[in-house]
Amino acid sequence: MTSFQLLRKRVSDDRRYKLRDLRTALDWTVWLYILIPALIVSVVYYQSWWFMAPEWLNFVPEQAMMVPLFLGATWWSLRVYLEEADQVYILQNQNLVDGLKKWGMVHSLLKGSVLTLFSIAVVLPFLITGWGWGMERVVITGFFVLLISWNVNVCRYFIELTIHSIWIKWVPLMMVNVVSIGILVFVSKVGWKSVWLVFVGVALLLALLTAQLYYRIKVEGTFFHDVMMERGYKQSVTSLLMNQVGVSSGRTVLVRKKPYLFRGSKRLRKQGSPETRIVDLYVKWLLRSPGKVQYYLQVTGWGIAAIFLLPLAVKVIVLLFALYAFIGLSKADWHEFSERSYAQLFQWDQQLRELSARKASKVFTMPCFILVCVMTGVAFPGWIGMLLFPLGGWVMMMGSIRMVHLDGRSSSYQ
Repeated sequence: MTSFQLLRKRVSDDRRYKLRDLRTALDWTVWLYILIPALIVSVVYYQSWWFMAPEWLNFVPEQAMMVPLFLGATWWSLRVYLEEADQVYILQNQNLVDGLKKWGMVHSLLKGSVLTLFSIAVVLPFLITGWGWGMERVVITGFFVLLISWNVNVCRYFIELTIHSIWIKWVPLMMVNVVSIGILVFVSKVGWKSVWLVFVGVALLLALLTAQLYYRIKVEGTFFHDVMMERGYKQSVTSLLMNQVGVSSGRTVLVRKKPYLFRGSKRLRKQGSPETRIVDLYVKWLLRSPGKVQYYLQVTGWGIAAIFLLPLAVKVIVLLFALYAFIGLSKADWHEFSERSYAQLFQWDQQLRELSARKASKVFTMPCFILVCVMTGVAFPGWIGMLLFPLGGWVMMMGSIRMVHLDGRSSSYQ
């Protein structure tokens, strides 16, 4: 097997591994209710930007667009696709190792080129329609973005290789990012007008890239470090999904023996009904989990921002998405709480469980969703929106919660 055939096999295995993890998280409900509508809305807005630039673009300087363009173009890593088992056979064949490194770097640079073109295509309506850039300026700036993204990611590899401290590592990384963004701002504003500046800049960036890639191929003694980095790249989707559900493989720096909130374990409300006490326990457990509270705050913040930025017809869709997200979060949190070992100590009958679940689902869903409804009413033209959206949102929320719990009751009976 040649080095190119080996790379094709490992790229295919890597892609299949990541797609398998994505399928476990993105089921048909996520595609139907979130991803496909978001994609349709994005395409409609992108098409409209080619005809008329958004109003908020008047308050943004054109050089500020270099920051998201740089971040999108550098959203990849330099990979060589080495594995631990390679030390048995492949590591003994230096030609095969060098060939695998070369093809791996070529594949990484091509991936960077695709991401750079995609990033330029995303911001292109703003540059042409909003700020009146010409095609020559766009091509020169885009070419510099491509060369800088290649150099930056190769430089990041050497920083990861030589500096092992996480805190010290951020200093050169930030310096590289700031210098690169500064070069892009200079080229997009002044440098593209001068032919000799463009020629000298391209020549220097190509020479720097060639020197870095040559040293990357010739450097020795980095096999185990490359293997550890490749393992992280291959499991990047897995770690992202596991972090989002609160699973962490590392040990925390500070281990608390007592919680910060509700140390005395006193009841939040004086009413002594059994379902109220259970809901109090649920609220304490939820507030002691900052990651879970963060989800509610994120949905609320992004929902309010989308309501003020998007047109009237889309505001209602955003409101429905927010309700779906809040109910889904509260249902998942209640299921996790009720299945914990501490909650299993209580003798719950079916009626008490259903009543507690219905009350618990309103703890965070009601204030967050009503706040989003109020902001929708504020963004709605006229005073009628301040009355219509909070009242209609409350009725819609109560009906949705009732339907969810009736559906859960029927499924439990089955």
